[in-house]
Amino acid sequence: MHQNIPVAIGLAVVGSFCFALAAKVQHGAVRGEVDENPGQHPLTLRELWRVLHKRAWWAGIGLMTVSLICLLLGLSMAPVSVYQPIQLLAFPWSVALGYATLGDRARRVLVPTAVTVVATAVFVLIVSLHAVDSTDRLAGVPLLIGAGVIYVIALLFWQIASHGPLSWRCLFWSSGGALFYGLEAALIRALMQYATVHVWWQSPLVWVILPALIIGSQLAGLYGQHGYATGSPEVVVASMTVTSPVVAVAFGVAVLGEGRGLPGWTVPCLVVLGAIAIGGVATLARIMGSHRRILGAESAGLAAAT
Repeated sequence: MHQNIPVAIGLAVVGSFCFALAAKVQHGAVRGEVDENPGQHPLTLRELWRVLHKRAWWAGIGLMTVSLICLLLGLSMAPVSVYQPIQLLAFPWSVALGYATLGDRARRVLVPTAVTVVATAVFVLIVSLHAVDSTDRLAGVPLLIGAGVIYVIALLFWQIASHGPLSWRCLFWSSGGALFYGLEAALIRALMQYATVHVWWQSPLVWVILPALIIGSQLAGLYGQHGYATGSPEVVVASMTVTSPVVAVAFGVAVLGEGRGLPGWTVPCLVVLGAIAIGGVATLARIMGSHRRILGAESAGLAAAT
């Protein structure tokens, strides 16, 4: 398909909005099962089963599918360096969709949202201008070690999200899912590069990676649903659109060798920008968590009064 950057930009805007709206719809379906959830508990198997039978939840899957189609079509019409930064619009879209419910606290989310989007956009731009393609060989040991590190960190996030401070549980559930999404993106890219010059189905390592991709996508979805149960869709979307690219780039540079073309000055810049972006998500999580606790207290007070 020929390049058509204006159409690709339009698709990116539509896709990012569908992603944000899908998060809001699915969040509503999940929250309907856990009510206020003052203890910030993840979904039980029974609650998850009921969620899977809700039309609203499947409507969210439909919106996610539209977003994915926009992504595939957009990348066929424009370079990643053009398309990827526009995907960040899902974050401010999500904030805008929930803005009316924040009341007087709405102004507090504007600065961390803007800082996070700008820092991530610059991060992606630097990488897209200087990073090189990964090698056409699958380096088995580094890949397995890198993936293993991601899984260990995700397991640690599961523990923190299950037993840590209430205000951080949604952030860690969402960030755990983002770890898997970032890893999936990096592994898919590695497989695509490998398949261009090799008969991929003859590689034993490919048959290790493919099940890992399937398992990782399922775990990412599960983490995301627990994120909806314990927090706001804004925090979930922020983690998915901010944390996952940072993870994917770090994996690409450290494991796939995509950092060979990065000038020395870019490395500290990427570290600082990544820290700012993730810090912005953490700030948003704290603001939204404080807002939810206030709402919960108000609801409890009303219930006691009646």
